[in-house]
Amino acid sequence: MSDPFFARKRKRGGQSAGRGAPNGRSQSQSNGRRGGGRANGNGVSQREPHIVEGSIASEDDEEITDPESSDEEDAEMKDAESGSGEGSDSDEIEDADEDEEFADESAADKRRRLAQQYLDNLQSEIDTAGFDARDVDKDILAARLNEDVAEDQGRLYKNIVKAFTFTRPQRLFLSSKKMLTATDVATPDEPTFAYVVSKDRTLSKFDLATGARVRYAAGHNEKDIICVAVSNDGAFVATGSADHKINVFDANSLELLKSFTQHRGAVTGLAFRRGSHILYSCSADRTVKSWSLDALTYVETLFGHQDEISAIAALAQERCITAGSRDRTVRLWKIVDESQLIFRGGGSGGSAARPRKAVEDGSAAAPEKKKAVYLENSINCVALVDHHIFVSGSDNGSLSLWTLAKKKPVYVVPQAHGFDSLASPEHYSAEQDASKIELPPKQPRWITALATLPYADIVVSGSWNGSVKVWKVNVDESDRVDRDGTLLGGTKKQYELQPVAELRVQGVVNGLSVVEDGKDALKICVAVGKEMKNGRWFKKGSAKNGVHVLTLKRTTKRGVLAGA
Repeated sequence: MSDPFFARKRKRGGQSAGRGAPNGRSQSQSNGRRGGGRANGNGVSQREPHIVEGSIASEDDEEITDPESSDEEDAEMKDAESGSGEGSDSDEIEDADEDEEFADESAADKRRRLAQQYLDNLQSEIDTAGFDARDVDKDILAARLNEDVAEDQGRLYKNIVKAFTFTRPQRLFLSSKKMLTATDVATPDEPTFAYVVSKDRTLSKFDLATGARVRYAAGHNEKDIICVAVSNDGAFVATGSADHKINVFDANSLELLKSFTQHRGAVTGLAFRRGSHILYSCSADRTVKSWSLDALTYVETLFGHQDEISAIAALAQERCITAGSRDRTVRLWKIVDESQLIFRGGGSGGSAARPRKAVEDGSAAAPEKKKAVYLENSINCVALVDHHIFVSGSDNGSLSLWTLAKKKPVYVVPQAHGFDSLASPEHYSAEQDASKIELPPKQPRWITALATLPYADIVVSGSWNGSVKVWKVNVDESDRVDRDGTLLGGTKKQYELQPVAELRVQGVVNGLSVVEDGKDALKICVAVGKEMKNGRWFKKGSAKNGVHVLTLKRTTKRGVLAGA
């Protein structure tokens, strides 16, 4: 009698082998970049092999059926191999009919047919929204087409700041008993729930309609949770903590699905790629890692920063951007090309009194008031406006606007959140007569949180004094001229960050999230607490730990609140 293992011919599951590859790439392509890499002097990452625990290849090996499988499983396998499973005949007949119908179709006819199908789908979406097809104007379809093209190209196309009023936002406070400092907040594209992490090592899920906490998850971390991210479809929630862990939860039940421990330092930032379940993470170990949450597996590691990475952001492209803290660089990682673009900070700005200056003969001169230089020692925050424009926040209070065309910021707002109040002389000296000491100049308030609405002209920044400021991104295009006013041909773009409003909350702003609530509302979620999320050297005793939800209403052309 022959061995039953060799008597049965089993096929390996090809579907599971490719489920972790983003954008429909084959698994062989994804595994080819799975190892880590270090950046060389030219900014191109050099790949290093990594041993991947629990790789998809091992899952394929486990799918080989053992000799003791039942006859019913054998029949199902034979049906699958022969294509006689339920519904397979009808699918094959439909495919064959479609191939015969468009067999003689040219490439131009195929493009026209697909375009007509796209327009029909748009019109059906409008019909299901409650509109009569006869009342649908061509301008509506044209506007929708322009928006789709702009988003595919990654351009800033949502000019929404002028459409909202920022004077009296509706306020809702999310908190729970015994909650410690809220360190971060995240919301999906449909803002039904908000996910909040706090220093009591708890992930909380709040209902944005009622403000009640519906679920929470605790006991999965040994140190503070620093950051949180949710996929834009609301399927997965991921948290990063100081104990080097990335915990992945089901967004509905908050059931722990997987814990990743590949980082060697505190996980300081998380970001999902829009339209997918690809997760990017940054850490104090100076690395950037990517993960496939569909397969719950590790993908690859990127190297290049010279100091711990403090923030990360991503949009629809297979790219992410990071802020390198004290190495004063912002890096855009092109994951497909395995390369990076380096943008260097280190600027200065502001004015105050400088110390005394001695004359040449050594005698003391009168104090001269000059512009004090506040150097940018650390870039703490970064956020993407679109695929070409991004913003960063620094410890010297500078809010910088960048483009991919230049390695330096195109526009800088120095000391965007003002200066700290000057303390008393006794605060700086233990002498009995402290009034004789020379006080240092006022120090700028550094930016602690930064958020944008993807492809929109709104930027929101926060600081440790409870100030939340709203900025508008202005992009003006003009003709190129020389000093004499002669046209040189072509156009140039001028960028600006225009202040719009300042919203006040109590506490230290540790996290921000901006999301559209339909077409008539905009929600700004502000995670606040009595302390900084990364330390306890500063305290706001009168603050409450939680999340302030500020709802902004859209205005009409006359400036009346929508729906009023």
